[in-house]
Amino acid sequence: MAFFWGGTFIATRIATQTFEPFTGAFFRFLIAAAVLVPLAWRLNPGFFRITGKQLLHYTLLGATGIFAYNYFFFKGLRMVPVSHGALLVALNPVMVMLFSSWRYGEKIRGSRLAGMLLALSGVALVISRGDMLSLFSGFEWGDAFMLGCPVTWAIYTLAGKEVLKHSSPMQASAWASLTGCAMLLVCAIPEAHPSLVSIDVWAALAYLGLIGTVLCFVWYYQGVVKIGAVRTAVFNNLVPVFALLMSVTILKEDVAAYTYAGAAMVIGGVILTNRR
Repeated sequence: MAFFWGGTFIATRIATQTFEPFTGAFFRFLIAAAVLVPLAWRLNPGFFRITGKQLLHYTLLGATGIFAYNYFFFKGLRMVPVSHGALLVALNPVMVMLFSSWRYGEKIRGSRLAGMLLALSGVALVISRGDMLSLFSGFEWGDAFMLGCPVTWAIYTLAGKEVLKHSSPMQASAWASLTGCAMLLVCAIPEAHPSLVSIDVWAALAYLGLIGTVLCFVWYYQGVVKIGAVRTAVFNNLVPVFALLMSVTILKEDVAAYTYAGAAMVIGGVILTNRR
């Protein structure tokens, strides 16, 4: 999951060169909904037979994890480097942990807190390319948009925890994509639309829809069911590491020693956080 989500940074960067934020996100989830909804319907013939309360819960998932998160994600990655944006998105597990502690009174044990700090420090080391001070040299609008990602993702994760009491991960992801896609369409219509779209951009959107959404969103909620919201979210710390390593592989960049050191810190932090 973390590996494939790392690739979404590169795919989103490609898509944002052609599409406006709402439009790019709409096509991502149009593709995802076109696969998820029929699949969920086939697995559960009562997919569309839901109560008003369930629809409200699904709409909250779509509004936070699909509509708001992806607007911030697409908009932010148009304004800041991928590496910088990846650090701010790496705050996802920290935000989930804090929201969960506030909402459910979950205790933050010493080892869990230490693991989170270790993993986040590793992420900062990797994407700052060894210069931690450069992360805080200036705060821009792009930073503000990227900071919207962990806030909305934390709400999506904890709202999903409630929804998964009466829905499967597949059904919850399908309804979230469906409701979120409808919201994105309303805002995408007024945006400027390109007259010509390259095959690379469509391939990037297909990756975002099929791999980054259909596969990863279902896996993510399966993790929430099996090991809990906080322990699942901490694996997001691996996402920026994979994003950087894949960019190195694709762009043939040299891998410095601090990259390996930071990756080791992230993996160590994930292990420490998930200790029973």
